[in-house]
Amino acid sequence: MVESLALVETSRVDSKGRVLIPQHMRQIAGILPNDKIILSLGKDANEITLRPAHEKKLLRLVIEISDRPGALAAAAAALAELKVDLVSSYSHSSKRGEVANWVVQCNPGNQSIQKIKARLAAAKARLLSASWD
Repeated sequence: MVESLALVETSRVDSKGRVLIPQHMRQIAGILPNDKIILSLGKDANEITLRPAHEKKLLRLVIEISDRPGALAAAAAALAELKVDLVSSYSHSSKRGEVANWVVQCNPGNQSIQKIKARLAAAKARLLSASWD
């Protein structure tokens, strides 16, 4: 069995934190100027992965949840019931054991922000903000 080889390149971070993705890599990945890119930091914080975001506009939700087991799952289930497509998310405790924030980038489909807010409220989560990226 032959494994496919990954392309590996070295680039530099400039003074503004920008990284140049070599042209041939952008072409292979289908990344065009002004495309959105999703960045993910690895668990050990020693690897950053980037991938194209296929959606041109993403809705960014900041959701307050209880910092207790099951609260994130309940909020995620509420969005799933509305068929909101989660593209990326992360959560962090604001007050350990009390309150956490869940930040979601999503494609809401035909769901309104008000409908999302109401469904989250039914799941005991509070929509703090919603903005288009």
